[in-house]
Amino acid sequence: MQLVELNELEYKEFTSKNKAHFLESYEWGIISKYRGYKVYYLGLKDKEEVKASALVLEKKLLFGYTYFYIPRSFTINYKDKELLMEMVSKLKEFAKSKKVIFIRIDPAIKLHTIDENANVIDGENNYDIVDNLKNVGFKHLKLTKYFETNQPRFTFRIPLKNSLEEIEKRYSSTTKSRIKKAINSCAFVEIGNKNDVKEFSRLMKLTEKRQDFYSHNSEFFEKFYEVFNKNDMVTLYLGKIDLLKLSEKLEKEKEVLEEEYNALKDIDSKKNNNKRKEIEKNLISIKTQLDNLENKPKKTIVVSSYLIVKYNDMAWALYAANDMNYKTLYVNYLVYQTQIKDCFEEGIKVFDVFGTIGDPNGNSSLLGLHDFKKKWGGEYTEFIGEFDLILNKFMYFIYTKLIPIYHNMVNKKLKKEVK
Repeated sequence: MQLVELNELEYKEFTSKNKAHFLESYEWGIISKYRGYKVYYLGLKDKEEVKASALVLEKKLLFGYTYFYIPRSFTINYKDKELLMEMVSKLKEFAKSKKVIFIRIDPAIKLHTIDENANVIDGENNYDIVDNLKNVGFKHLKLTKYFETNQPRFTFRIPLKNSLEEIEKRYSSTTKSRIKKAINSCAFVEIGNKNDVKEFSRLMKLTEKRQDFYSHNSEFFEKFYEVFNKNDMVTLYLGKIDLLKLSEKLEKEKEVLEEEYNALKDIDSKKNNNKRKEIEKNLISIKTQLDNLENKPKKTIVVSSYLIVKYNDMAWALYAANDMNYKTLYVNYLVYQTQIKDCFEEGIKVFDVFGTIGDPNGNSSLLGLHDFKKKWGGEYTEFIGEFDLILNKFMYFIYTKLIPIYHNMVNKKLKKEVK
C-alpha cells in the first residue's frame, strides 16, 4: 500500500462513502488553510483503491519543527488492526521529512455508554479501539471533562430516525413551555444568507464578551459560510422578534389584566386575593417588558442565531450567539426547535449539539450550557479522547511540558504587572 495525496474528487468520494465527520471533510481543510495550517489530503491506497484517508493539518513550531493534527482522526476501520498499523506506519514515514514532533488525533468514537450523571453503565463500548490505537504506538492522553481539548469530548446526540412527534416527546417540559413563550413573544425564525453573517458576528461578539472567551472574527465566519455553503453544507438560522407587534400585544394583555384586577378589587375573599396577587405579578412583568421596549426602535431585530453544519447524514450545532437583553423571551429555544425539525425533514439521522461538559454534578460555570443542551433529549455521549503519536521524545517533552510552564510564568508576571 502507498500513502499518497488524494485529489478533491477522490477525497470527497471516500469520506462521503464512509460517513466521515465534518471535521474530516475537504471543506474543513480549506478553512484550516485560512487559519494558518498547511493541509494534506492523504489516502492509503491499495493499487487504485482508497482504504483510508486523513485530513492532516501541519502547524509550524519554533526552530523548524512542526506537529500534525488530524481532526477527528483517520477515516478508517479502526477494528482492522493490520490496516490501522499500515496507515500509521506510512504516516510516520511521511512525517519524517517534515521535522514532526508528534501527531495528534481525537476520534469521534464513543468510549462507553453513560447515564445522565456521566456514570458508566451497561451498553456499547469501544475499549478495543482504544487498545488498537495504543498497540500501533499512540499515547492515550488524560481524559478531560470540560473543553480543554481541541474538540469537545462530551456531547449530546439527538437521534432523528423516528417520527417528529417521537423526537419532540423527548424535549423537557421546560423546553416545550419556553418554545411557546417565544412564539407568544412575536418571535419567528428565518434562514439567513451570506449578507446576514455580519449580524451573526455581531451577536457572537456579545456572547464572547458576556462569557469571557474569544471565538473568531467576522472574516472567519464569512469565509466559513462561503466555503460550506457551496455544497449546501451550512445553514444560518436567525431568531427574530417583531418589536412593534410585541409592544402592541403587551399593551393589550396589560389592558385585559387591569380590567380583571379592577373587577376583583372590591371582592374580599381568599381566592380573589390570591388571584389579584397573581395578576399583580403578571402586570409587573408586562410593565417591565414595556419599559425595556420604550426607547427601542419599533422594528424587527435578530436576537438569536445559529450556524449549523450538515455533512453526510449528520448535523452539528457548531456556533451559537444570543442577545441576552431578550433572554426571557427564549427565542433561542424556538431557533433550536426549528433547526432540529428542518434536519429531520431533510433526512438527517443524527443532530449533534457539539459539546458539553463531563461533570454534570459539579459547580462549573458551564452547567447552564449543559442543562440547555440536555433538555432536547439527546444521548449523553463520551468520546475516547485524544491520542499522540510521539516521533521526537525530547522535543515532545519540551513542547508539552517545559513550554507550558514557561508560558504560565510569563502570564503570571504579566498579570502581576497589570495589577
